Amino acid sequence: MKHILTTAALATLMAAPAMAQDRTYECTMNEACRQNGGGCVAENIPYNFTLNATTGVGEMEQREGNFFDGTVYESDGAMHFFFANSAGVELGTITDAGRIIYTGNMALGDSLIHYRLNGTCTETTASAGGDGK
Repeated sequence: MKHILTTAALATLMAAPAMAQDRTYECTMNEACRQNGGGCVAENIPYNFTLNATTGVGEMEQREGNFFDGTVYESDGAMHFFFANSAGVELGTITDAGRIIYTGNMALGDSLIHYRLNGTCTETTASAGGDGK
């Protein structure tokens, strides 16, 4: 019996750590508000996210097929994706209920622009059971 318990304890210690899981989202931004564009307008802009709060690494794909790597945080039932590049910074927050708000501050030449995209997301993570949750 002692041998079985020792073997079980060693097997538990040597087991591979749980793999961090990517959470994937397909989002549609249905409203775009731009500081320099005269307010908010209806939109239909697709975005895709692959987020991993355990590793802190994420990726966003914009409608044009551009990919951006960023940092991921999770808090209070929401996933936050942040990235910075030579033009500026952007932050997206996706709630468990599927709402997304995406904001950005970018420098374009001598101009600075601020924008906000509002929309909805469906979680497409393979283990999400197909219903997005």
